Amino acid sequence: MPLEEISFNISINSIDELTCCLSLASLLEISGWPKPGNVHRTEDFENTRFEHFLAGIAAIQPIFREFCQRIFQFSFRNKKEYSQIELGYFYKKATKSMMKWQKGGNVLLGHILILAPLAAASIICLKTGKIRITDLKYYLNKVIENSSISDTVNLYEAIRLSNPGGLGKIEKYDINDENSLNEIIKDNINLKKIFELSKEYDLISLEYSTGFNIIINEGLPYFFTTFSQCNDINTATVNTYLKLLSEYPDTLVIRKSGLDAATHISKMASNILENGGISSYKGLKLALDLDTELQEKKGKLNPGTIADLISGVIFCALLFGLRF
Repeated sequence: MPLEEISFNISINSIDELTCCLSLASLLEISGWPKPGNVHRTEDFENTRFEHFLAGIAAIQPIFREFCQRIFQFSFRNKKEYSQIELGYFYKKATKSMMKWQKGGNVLLGHILILAPLAAASIICLKTGKIRITDLKYYLNKVIENSSISDTVNLYEAIRLSNPGGLGKIEKYDINDENSLNEIIKDNINLKKIFELSKEYDLISLEYSTGFNIIINEGLPYFFTTFSQCNDINTATVNTYLKLLSEYPDTLVIRKSGLDAATHISKMASNILENGGISSYKGLKLALDLDTELQEKKGKLNPGTIADLISGVIFCALLFGLRF
């Protein structure tokens, strides 16, 4: 499917089809092989297995469906309805379900954070009949900008429930500070504001503060172009992962192991792409070698944030009609 043939109009027609895109996006991301440093179909971490991700993905799908059905009931004729979407409540409920159904710890909080606003914006597109990519971007910004203080409070509770490793610290509203929730309420801090404060050290926060620029404007076109060249969903997934990794040092790696380590990984990812990506013999060998190198550090060199962004890229590709 050449890029020039993509209409970039939403191709689905129902909540059922949207939830299929959501689950498939997560499944394809975790299955991507070999995404260097991640858990994938042939590589587990010590306490977190590939199957834990599968269990988590299955566990959050009913929560996604309920979330989408609720949003579809609104007319979106006034600003107030955007603040009633309750992204934060979804984060918390989905995180509880993810943790309940598997024992591998936090496997999908990043997917939850990335896919929720994309799902909400997509549902609004279906409801209003506005299906262009520009409409998706518009509604995505509306959803984030009109989020509530309660959304931020519930976000913090979801983070604490999942107990993710490698969290950075910000001077104010730090997740580890017991007074943060009171300050968030007092200062009227919604999701847009809280993610603005952390965008310098977290790529998911950067996406929220820029209208998902990396996913929609960079990752998605590259993914479509790569798929059109190789007609292989795994190659498109892994090469897009490498592309984003080559341009954005992973912020989870930075927090766990430092900027030098993250920059080194980005250079190695660029080198793999320069040698043809995983569709070439040399590129595949380099990717496998890098995976071996990163896996030796038992998760401390895991570019997990880039992997989360890839789930959003794949979701958008499926939303706009990619089939394989």
